Amino acid sequence: MTTNKSAGKAGRPTKGPQAAPAAGADIPDDPQALAEDIKQTREQVGQTVEALTNKVDPKVQLRETAERMKGRVSATAGEVTSKVTGKAGTVGQQVRTTAAKAARGADEYRMPLAVAAGVAVLVAGAWIAWVMRRR
Repeated sequence: MTTNKSAGKAGRPTKGPQAAPAAGADIPDDPQALAEDIKQTREQVGQTVEALTNKVDPKVQLRETAERMKGRVSATAGEVTSKVTGKAGTVGQQVRTTAAKAARGADEYRMPLAVAAGVAVLVAGAWIAWVMRRR
């Protein structure tokens, strides 16, 4: 087993030459820029950890599923309501049209019906009078 003489506890290099950064890594030379880069990286790692935690947490998953279901139910209820409202309007228009036709028909046949009723009353009265005279 070989040991690194420049490594201290926990495998960190001690004083001495630093290891060269990986090829392609953009490490700023300015300490202020480096601090900003570290801060941004911490925020990104924090967001990633939070997202992973939420994916694994059953309470969060249940809450998100419930919210999705609420959205679906709400959308479906809106569609059903609009369809029912549309059908009710159509049926209502058909009922009004049919009622108007029936009213016009009744107006057209009112006079002939009145005459037929009057003739029926006269015939019935004549028949009753004829039956009474025969007794």
